[in-house]
Amino acid sequence: MKGPLLNALTRISAEINSTKKLDVLLPDIVKITGDYLKVRNASIVLIDWDTLTINCYTGCSSYHNSLSVKQGVIGDVAESGTEYIVNKKSYSSSGKSFLALPLKIGSKILGVFYLTDKDENYFNYEDVLIARYIAFQCALAIEMHNIHNKMRANENLQAIGLLKSSVAHDISNLVAIVDVYLGLMEEEVDKSAAIYEYVNAVKSEVKRISILATDMLDLSKNKLVIHKTKFKISELVNELKLYSEAFSKTSNAKVEFHIKCDDEIVADRNRLFRVFFNLLNNAGNAVKENGIIIFSVKKTGKYITFLVADNGKGIRKEDIGKLFQPFYTSGKIKGTGLGLAVVHDIIEAHNGSIRVRSTLGSYTCFFIRIPQDG
Repeated sequence: MKGPLLNALTRISAEINSTKKLDVLLPDIVKITGDYLKVRNASIVLIDWDTLTINCYTGCSSYHNSLSVKQGVIGDVAESGTEYIVNKKSYSSSGKSFLALPLKIGSKILGVFYLTDKDENYFNYEDVLIARYIAFQCALAIEMHNIHNKMRANENLQAIGLLKSSVAHDISNLVAIVDVYLGLMEEEVDKSAAIYEYVNAVKSEVKRISILATDMLDLSKNKLVIHKTKFKISELVNELKLYSEAFSKTSNAKVEFHIKCDDEIVADRNRLFRVFFNLLNNAGNAVKENGIIIFSVKKTGKYITFLVADNGKGIRKEDIGKLFQPFYTSGKIKGTGLGLAVVHDIIEAHNGSIRVRSTLGSYTCFFIRIPQDG
């Protein structure tokens, strides 16, 4: 084995076996590969739901930060898992050679390794073999990272299982009694009186306590059980609107509802309410006074897509991957760190998916997709 090649592969193996995070590991691998194969541009593009996002690159990347799966050569590789090799050895200087390799573990495609603008403008057989090997090593590193995160989440779930479920049951029972008395007060109080708003505010806070107790119960179980029924989306939205009225007064945030679909959906309505209750509550904590929170619903093929967005403080890039881990609070002063872990479990139990996009100091968006027919 040639000295430079051995050195490059040894460095890559050392990087993969290190404790570095993906956002440090992958750029290092891309640079080592680019230097050895003498390419001006190299990038790793990862699949994020139905979008391809550039994780890292060297050189002057001319691509957008994200593009749709199926879009262009990279999108085709991401969808089909078939590599592309184009050589322009004897063409004009305007031609360009490129090598696009899928990052695959078995039949699972994680992304694309893209190399272009080689100095000699030609990828020989050895170059392709080396690039394939490195792409496979990258895919292994990504998969190991994903498995490690799942193992950590499971360890946290086991810790939660040690909680005494009777405590959560007692809290739920006491809250139910308080809610009954609040309902009686609501009937007796004049709706035009200021105290009527106070009663509604207390009911909103009691609702939060009730959901927290239920979250603790759910996370203490090995498996979340859901009870699906058929209902119109507007039924869920109307319940959220009632909550948001009291919520807006206490948080000084404006909640906007954009409902582009009112079809029937087969799902566990109570648990979906908890999902969006948690997300709206977090958004309210994130925005400044007079901030904007958006809740939208639309139909996308066989799925119903929900969005909860705010123009608040945003989330650091390194924290996004930890959001759904139990007990992770992302530096919040208030909160147990259970809410988003429960959100993730509920969406997963519905065979749905959730993703997050955020820019620190600017915005946060949660995208949720659930099969309409359950």
